[in-house]
Amino acid sequence: MTTIESQHLRVVCVLARHLNMSRAAQELKLTPSGISHCLKVIEADLGCRLFERSSRRISLTAAGTVFLGEAEAIIQRMTDARTKLRSWFDARAGNLRIAAGTTASQHLIPPALREFRESFPGCAIQISLCSALQATAAIENGEADLAVCVQPPPNPNVTFIPVAEDELCYLTNPMHPWALNRRAGRGDVSGQKFILPARGTATHALIENYFQHAGVRLQSFIEIGNEEVIKQFVRLDLGVAVLPRWIAAAEIRQGALVCLPLGRRRLRRRWGILHARQHRLSFAETMLVDLCRNVATGLMTDRED
Repeated sequence: MTTIESQHLRVVCVLARHLNMSRAAQELKLTPSGISHCLKVIEADLGCRLFERSSRRISLTAAGTVFLGEAEAIIQRMTDARTKLRSWFDARAGNLRIAAGTTASQHLIPPALREFRESFPGCAIQISLCSALQATAAIENGEADLAVCVQPPPNPNVTFIPVAEDELCYLTNPMHPWALNRRAGRGDVSGQKFILPARGTATHALIENYFQHAGVRLQSFIEIGNEEVIKQFVRLDLGVAVLPRWIAAAEIRQGALVCLPLGRRRLRRRWGILHARQHRLSFAETMLVDLCRNVATGLMTDRED
C-alpha cells in the first residue's frame, strides 16, 4: 500500500477546481506528467478512479466527488495546525501587552503567568495598570492585546470573555457594631462611612447602582482604586468596605476582618478578558485566557461560602 501524501491531496483539489491538466500543473508548479503520476498513485491506493480523463475533458467521478470533500477537510486541518504552531513559535519570541486593574495584577495575573512562562519562555510581557473602562479604550485603540478586568459597559468594538464571578459583601473591623451584632442593619447603611473603589471604575458603578436600586445613598469617606489598600483602611477601622470575601480570606480567618452579606439581594460582578472584536486570539493568548480562568475560578469559588 502506498502512503497518500499531502501533495497527492493538493493535486486532487487543484485539478478538481480547474478540470484542466495544464492550469493545475501551472498552479502546482508541476508538469502535466507529474500530475498524472500523482493521480495514478492515489487511485491505485484507493482502488477507484477519481477523475474521468479523455483527450478533450476531465471530470470528477462519483468517488472523486466524495474523496474531494475529505481531501479539502484534511488540507484545511493541516493549514489550521500550521497556523496554530506558527503563532505558538512566534509568541515564544514575541510580545504580549496586557492591560489590567490592580486586583487582577496582584492576584490573577502572577499565577497565570507563572504557568504561561513554561510554554512561552521567550515571550516578553508588558502589563499596564488601568481601570476596566481604561482597559476598553486601550484595546479599542490598539494599545493592548488583552485586558484582565471586571466586565465594563458593552462596546461594539471589544469582545468580553467571562472567566469567573465573585460576590461583593460588607467588610468591617471586628469591633465595628455590625461585626459585633453579626448583621448589617439596612437602616444604618446611609449613616456609615464607606471606603469604596475609585469613582469611574466598573466596580464603583456596580456598587452605586445596587444601593440606588435599594433607595440607599452611600456616604463615601475614601475612594481609591486599590482593593488591597481598601482592605487595610478597614483594618484600621476607618470605615466599611464593599469587597469580595476572597480578597480578605486570610484576614477573615485570623479574625482581623469580618465579612457580612449585603442583604437578601446579592451583588455579583463578572471578571473576564477583553480583546478587540476583529482580533483572532493566537494560541498563546488562548492559553493565557484559560490560565486566567483557572486561577480566577480557584480564588473566587474556593474561598467563598
